[in-house]
Amino acid sequence: MKKSEKIITAALTIALGVLLIVLKGEIVSILMTVLGLGLIVLGILDLFERQIPPAVVKAVIGIVIIVCGWVIVKAVLYLLSALLLIAGILLLYERIKTRGVCSTVFQAICRFAAPALCILIGILLLFNQGNTVAWVFVLSGVFTVLEGGLLLAEALLDD
Repeated sequence: MKKSEKIITAALTIALGVLLIVLKGEIVSILMTVLGLGLIVLGILDLFERQIPPAVVKAVIGIVIIVCGWVIVKAVLYLLSALLLIAGILLLYERIKTRGVCSTVFQAICRFAAPALCILIGILLLFNQGNTVAWVFVLSGVFTVLEGGLLLAEALLDD
C-alpha cells in the first residue's frame, strides 16, 4: 500500500472513531441509509448499461435496506463485530508470522497495537444489544481514533 493510501486510511479511521463517539448508535442507521442509497445508484448505473438483472437486484436490496434498516441494524452490528474480529486476528497472525524487525519500541507497539485494538473494538461491538449500551459506541470510537492514530504514525514512520 502506498504511503498516501495509508495516510488516507488512517484519516478515515480517525473520522469513523469521531463519528462513533459523537453519533453513538445513530451511526449504524446513517451507514445503512448510505449503503441503501449507494446500492440504488449502482442499480441505476447498471440499468443504463442494460444489465437488467443486476440492476433490479441492487435496487431492491437498496430499498429493503432503507425501509427495513432498523430491523437489520442489529445483524449489521454483529456482522461488523465479526469482520473486525476476523480482520484483527488475521492482521495479528500476519504480524507475528512475518516477525518484522522494529528499530524502536514505538514501532513495535504500533505493529501490534493496531490488530489488538481491532480485536478489542470487535469484542465491544459484539456486546452491543440494540443500541442500549451507548458507552460501547463511545469506547469503540475512542479505540478507533487510537487505532487511526497508530495507523497514521505507522504510515508516517514507514520509509
